[in-house]
Amino acid sequence: MNKFHTTVSRRDFMKGLGLAGAGLGGAAALAPAFRDMDELTASSAQFKHPWYVKERDYDNPTVEIDWNVFQRWDRTTKVLGANLPLTATNSAHGALHPEIKQYIDLKANGRDIEYMKEKFSTYQGPSLRDYSVANASSASDKLPSPNFVGATTGVTIPTPESRGLAKWNGTPEENLQTITNAFKFFGATRVRVMEITDKSKKLFYKNSTSGMPYNFKDVEAPEEIAKTEYVIPNKAKYLILYSCLEATDYVRQAPAPTYSGYCHGHKVQANVHYFLGSMGFMHIEAGGFTPASGVGSFAGATEHSRSAMVGTSYSHGNLFRWMGRVVTDMPLAPTRPISAGIERFCVDCMTCAHGCPYESMPLGEKRWDHENPEEEKVKNYLPGYKGWRLYNFRCPRCKSCHGQCVFNGGDEALIHSIVRNTQAVTPLFNGFFANMHDVFGFGTRNPDEWWKHDVPTFQFDPTYLY
Repeated sequence: MNKFHTTVSRRDFMKGLGLAGAGLGGAAALAPAFRDMDELTASSAQFKHPWYVKERDYDNPTVEIDWNVFQRWDRTTKVLGANLPLTATNSAHGALHPEIKQYIDLKANGRDIEYMKEKFSTYQGPSLRDYSVANASSASDKLPSPNFVGATTGVTIPTPESRGLAKWNGTPEENLQTITNAFKFFGATRVRVMEITDKSKKLFYKNSTSGMPYNFKDVEAPEEIAKTEYVIPNKAKYLILYSCLEATDYVRQAPAPTYSGYCHGHKVQANVHYFLGSMGFMHIEAGGFTPASGVGSFAGATEHSRSAMVGTSYSHGNLFRWMGRVVTDMPLAPTRPISAGIERFCVDCMTCAHGCPYESMPLGEKRWDHENPEEEKVKNYLPGYKGWRLYNFRCPRCKSCHGQCVFNGGDEALIHSIVRNTQAVTPLFNGFFANMHDVFGFGTRNPDEWWKHDVPTFQFDPTYLY
């Protein structure tokens, strides 16, 4: 199939990538494009939305929220004696409900592979090279993770004082540009900011699964007090979300092992914490006490969609694998929630739901309760928003929905731009666009075919790097 490309100068293209995509792993051999922080701040690489994407008011994403009902998640809430939510990813939960056991058994008996055999008659199952490339992709994931306050074992982050320099001092707008360019240099795709307000604070979990609370207090520094509490300073007013791509080509062979996206994100996570600490600011690791898809909707990186657990981007679909979150006191200009027509498109599309091997994606309309009667009966979900909820009793996280989204198209062909522009204005052609997605080969693909064509360097098709 021919690809159509917009004419653009090399200079503009490199600027649009933010540091020309340098820093995408050790393979990037380019010299840094910026000589100092002034050049980093002055660059115009902060992503601009296309005309059809509308910005909404802060704390007002496209998903409808009842703020009187929606509260911080108490992670000690019990469902059938276990912590909410019960899921088909936890073998112990199989003893608590027969539907969960049924889908745990399906996964154990190779439903992922059988699904691909049903879809592609020539596919015989994963080969040694499939297993090898999948396992090798995670072999580099040996970095220790930062703790609550952002410290990493074996890593000393120099402070501005240790360098004989003053703490970085920029305007909120300059700082947003600075972290955007720096994080993209490290390998992030999107960088967005949510201000911590009385409403958005409800996205922060109330406590850990052991019951230790996350408390906001008027203190100077974050602290983890053993067996007592996690303390978040009120002066840390911003939550940064940075997204990292899944392997844009390999994921279309889903259900497939796609851990490589997490390995890439883990590397970027280390860069992010080091950078913020080196600049003289707090860098509280928030990935464990905030929801990726919820923050994505509030910060304008994604919209709530039928994929439910996965936030969907108008530019990258469901290809954001790692959605890192970090709380900081760096003054930042928050980014707004967006409306690109994704929720409306999902009403007619249902590609991810029809293609789910475990029938775990909702097929109905958005609703305040759960579509699955069994999960509704035991309240295996968080109330307070009208949307789509994943069937956690069934979903073993096979990743099929990541590879099938119609918005995954990137800028591979002119038609993808036409689809985005049209669906944002009218839903009239949504069903047609969804059907054409598979007809033209942009949906799930035969895993064997991956070995027969050229694959992009370092996992990412360049049409997605913008």
